[in-house]
Amino acid sequence: MLGLKLKTALQASILFTFGFWLLFFFSEGGLFSFFLIMIFLYCFFGSVIYGVPVSLLSEFFTRNLAVWRFPAAAFIHTFLAAMTYFIWEEFAFYVLIAAVLFFLVDEWRKWDREMPGGRNIALNAAGFIIACLLPMGFFWMLQQADMEEKTHDLYLIPKGYAGQVRIVHEIENAPVPETEGEYDVFLVNDSGYAISPLPQSEGYIVDLYYYVDEKGKREAIPESCISHGGSGGVQGDGYEYSYTYFSVGCDEDMYDQGNSPGIEDILYEEGLINQTFD
Repeated sequence: MLGLKLKTALQASILFTFGFWLLFFFSEGGLFSFFLIMIFLYCFFGSVIYGVPVSLLSEFFTRNLAVWRFPAAAFIHTFLAAMTYFIWEEFAFYVLIAAVLFFLVDEWRKWDREMPGGRNIALNAAGFIIACLLPMGFFWMLQQADMEEKTHDLYLIPKGYAGQVRIVHEIENAPVPETEGEYDVFLVNDSGYAISPLPQSEGYIVDLYYYVDEKGKREAIPESCISHGGSGGVQGDGYEYSYTYFSVGCDEDMYDQGNSPGIEDILYEEGLINQTFD
């Protein structure tokens, strides 16, 4: 029986990943992404450690039921999946979809084994439920993706600069960045940093990066030459500052990286602290 449950976990994981592939295809236009492999592995792992035990538990509690076995089993699978909301809120919706897929695949395999005459009914029922469930789930995920908060920062970096770029945020006396449409423009100096009165941007990164020469002519920096960093903070006696950072430089420029000042040096240069740190 365990072998059959593992096959169910495999098939449900393939269906789940196929759904994400459809989402990826229609939203991004791509055919393949390493991200899909990770989705499959996570789903299969979750199906094994969650779906298989819950399925065995469901069969134990519903083995003596007749008419109400199917809804009772469905309730056990979905109820326990929904409980993940209190543990893993941001992924509970996906856990619920994976649990429903596991349940439907398991029922289809069970009916195919135990009730050959009902195979067409099982196929039609499972197909109808999946046909309703998956589009609803994918439209919901598309809607969430559209509503997800995004960063809209535009960075102007001196042409030829390679290294780490730091933006120090929430500096009261810093000049307010110009805007271009929905983008805030950050003018990075020759040392590789900028200060801003704005807080850190949060959300999905849709920033723009340009090299700019002395005449103001821009040149888009290839995405492959940008290494997204993260955020950090520094505090001391009477001060606390936050900053974001990323690296810029293509392979041929890598030897120039590492020359940008540290965050304490930037604060000292801008007169925000009284000393640097070794």
